[in-house]
Amino acid sequence: MAIEEEPDLIISDVMMPKMNGLEMTKRLKLDLKTCHIPIILLTAKASLEHKLEGLEEGADSYIMKPFNSQHLLIRVRKLLELRLKIREHYKDKLDFKSDDAPLNRIDQKFLNRLTSLVEDNESQNDLSVEELSDKLGISRVHLYRKIKKLTDMSVSEFIVSVKLKRSLELLRNSGKTVSEIAYEVGFTSPSYFAKCFKNQFKLSPSEYRQQQ
Repeated sequence: MAIEEEPDLIISDVMMPKMNGLEMTKRLKLDLKTCHIPIILLTAKASLEHKLEGLEEGADSYIMKPFNSQHLLIRVRKLLELRLKIREHYKDKLDFKSDDAPLNRIDQKFLNRLTSLVEDNESQNDLSVEELSDKLGISRVHLYRKIKKLTDMSVSEFIVSVKLKRSLELLRNSGKTVSEIAYEVGFTSPSYFAKCFKNQFKLSPSEYRQQQ
C-alpha cells in the first residue's frame, strides 16, 4: 500500500499481525520508491535496546506507549517540516549532490546518479523522462513521484535546474558567448535559456557574468 500510495508520513505500531513494524520499516527504508517517507513507530517496549533497534531499522522517531497525543502531533509536524526544508534546500541551491541536506543514503545516491545522468547528457535538448527512468531502472510514475517528494520539482524542472547550474560554471570560467553556453548545456534556443535563467536566478546570464 505504501508503495502504491506513497504517503507523506507513516505512523505504525511495532506489534502488528503478519509483519511487525520493525520489518515494515526495514523494507520501506531499503526500497528506493519509499525510503524517503518518514516513519514513526509506536511501541509498548520501553527499553533502550528496543528503541535503538527501531532507529537502527530506519525509523525516524520511536514513541513509547502510552503516549501523549500532543507529543505525537509535534513529531509529525517536525518531520514534515524537515522534508519541506530539504525541498527548499534543493530548489534554492540547485546542489543535488550536496551532503548538506539530511537525506538518507539511498536517496542521496539516487539524486547523485540522476544528476550525473543529466550532466553526462547535458547537450541533449530532448532528454526524456523515459530515457532517465530506463537508465535508473524505475518506472516513469515512480521517477516523477520521487523527484517531487525530494525536490518539489517535476522531472523536467529538475533537468533544467541541473543544466542551469552547469551554465553558472561556464559563465564564470569560460570565454564562450551566452548563446554558445545555451546550446552547450542543451537548451533549444538562447532566448529560452535566458528566460529559464532569469526565472531561477532573478537576473539575466549577461548580468550574472558581469557580477563575477
